[in-house]
Amino acid sequence: MRVAGLELAVITYDPVEIQQVYVDRQELEFPMLSDVGSAVIKSYGLLNESVETASRVYGIPHPGTFILDSNGRVLERFFERGYQPRNTVSSIAVKLGNPLRGTGVDGIRLTTDHLEAVAYPTDRIVAPGNRFSVVLDVTPKFGMHVYAPGSHSYQVIALRINPKEGLVTHPIIYPESEIYHFEPLDERVEVYQQPFRMVQDITIPTVPEIRQRAVDGGSLIIDGVFEYQACDDVICYNPVVLPVSWTLTLRSIID
Repeated sequence: MRVAGLELAVITYDPVEIQQVYVDRQELEFPMLSDVGSAVIKSYGLLNESVETASRVYGIPHPGTFILDSNGRVLERFFERGYQPRNTVSSIAVKLGNPLRGTGVDGIRLTTDHLEAVAYPTDRIVAPGNRFSVVLDVTPKFGMHVYAPGSHSYQVIALRINPKEGLVTHPIIYPESEIYHFEPLDERVEVYQQPFRMVQDITIPTVPEIRQRAVDGGSLIIDGVFEYQACDDVICYNPVVLPVSWTLTLRSIID
């Protein structure tokens, strides 16, 4: 992370003594900051006061991750609906355009007549509740374009993950597209002609079966298809569907 210019810190309202017990038990290598009284937590609007004051979860900060600059200014924020589903650091780094060292080095390489692509997960080791990403770095070949989401009926380039075992797939994050003008029909459509990156977020379920498999050191297979339709200035080629699959190692939830 430091090579990518990032540091990780966790802030809670617990006193240092309680934090230290947790750090020692989990053998954590990142700092935990004690915010007794929740002054900092309140200043960022994170204090959860939406439940009764007698509730055991009253005052626990809303689950989220802030990206700060060296002056403490918020650059980005990533929030979840619950306390167990969390974005992984590698997934956040990819979305910020600054992948951590080693991300994608063992990606699946896909080559067709129309494009080249590298597909890879941001994390090879995941826990129940982790929200990680599958990334597609796509380079259309010279003279080719593929279709971005937009106001047209062409097949949009996509990654479709098999939602087995309760996997939750989130909307694909597409980059900004460009407008291609097909002069014979005076048609303008949203396309990609230059190298681009697509990001598909996936959340690992916290169901008992997956949790037990994680305790046992098991694995989880993520599979699906990469599909697109490519055209050049003259021909629109048949749609292409390519299978993709990754085997991820499961680890237990830190609690």
